[in-house]
Parts: sequence; C-alpha cells; structure tokens
Amino acid sequence: MRLMPKALVRFSLSVLLAAGLLAASPSLVLARHLAPRPRLLSRSWQIKFIWHAPSRLFHMSGAGRHRQLHKYWFVTYTVTNTTRRDLFFIPTFQIMLDGGGLVAPKVGITPRLYRAVKRATGNPFLIDPDMVSGKLLQGADNAKDSFAIFSRIPSGVRGFRIFISGLSGETAVQKDPLNGKPVVLHKTLVLDYRIGGHAINLSPAPILVKKYWVMR
Repeated sequence: MRLMPKALVRFSLSVLLAAGLLAASPSLVLARHLAPRPRLLSRSWQIKFIWHAPSRLFHMSGAGRHRQLHKYWFVTYTVTNTTRRDLFFIPTFQIMLDGGGLVAPKVGITPRLYRAVKRATGNPFLIDPDMVSGKLLQGADNAKDSFAIFSRIPSGVRGFRIFISGLSGETAVQKDPLNGKPVVLHKTLVLDYRIGGHAINLSPAPILVKKYWVMR
C-alpha cells in the first residue's frame, strides 16, 4: 500500500524512536534531519569565535575528610565583535556524547575552580562563564576571553560534539512535526571531536574531525 505523506512522517519518526535517536533530544534529531540549513550568504551578524581544543582538569574541593576529586573538561575561547555595531553576547554551550547523552556546562563556578582554570591555561584575562554574557563592544580591543566547563563526561568517552549558539543572529522558524508548534532555530556552531589514547593507556587527546554550522 502506498504511504501518504503524513503517514510517511509518522513512520520515519517511529523508526527514529525505536532506534533510540530521539531519546536524548527530539529537537536535536529534528534539527539535524528536517531543519533548514544556514544560509551561505547571510545578512545576519556573526561574532568571530576562536577556541582551543578541549582540555581535562582535575580539581580538589573541600578540606580534610570532605576533600573530593572532580574531573572536568573545559574549552577556552575568544569572541570578537567584528561587526559595525555593539552586540549582546549570550553564549550557550552543550556537549553531545558519542553515546547520545547531552551534557550542559557547569554553572555557579566557585572562585577556587575559576582560579584553577586560569592557572591551567596561563591566561589571567579569562572571564568567569557566569559573567561573560552582556554587551560585546566592537573591535579587537574589546574581545572577551572565557571558557565553558563540563563535569558529567564519562572517563572512557570516545568522542563528543560541542554545540555553541549565540554567535550569530541568523534564525529560522520550523514546525515541530511531533506537535505542530513553531520552533525558533538558531545558527549553531558544531565542533566534532574524537578522543584517542584510551587503547594504549595514554592521556586522552581530543582531535577535531569536523567543524560545521547547523540550525538548532
């Protein structure tokens, strides 16, 4: 029997659900498979974004019997407003693990952890992630250095993708085929990393395999 378009959509979604692809984030899968792509020639503003490869950080908290070791991954970056007007920079970071789980960055950075990241990077100008959002003035002299830090990434992870939004003003509206409601998608940078070194017991070394933009 020939499938009608609506039935075909329902069938495709049921296959994705059965495969577990929608379990972590339905909007992510829909954005990847059904959403429009970013424009090749966009008139929207875009912030210059330079980043360093993710690094691991081992940090002790507490004192005495309450001391606890924490394992983090963090990414440092620099944003520069190269447009002709001041902008509001509100970054959003998220990691998708190779197994499909989503990890949000840690919020409420303690002063001690903040100092540990600055020592690890050797950059005394790093801005606390909780304080970096706000007006980004034009020009290289007003660039901001900051970082995103993640605490719930498994030790043996083989790779992850970092999603970064807030770097562009480009948006698109798409109907969610699950409920028919309009969803606003934002141009988002994706950094796809693979992590080697596990098999030969070396320190994990992230390798960038792909960089691209999506509407998400």
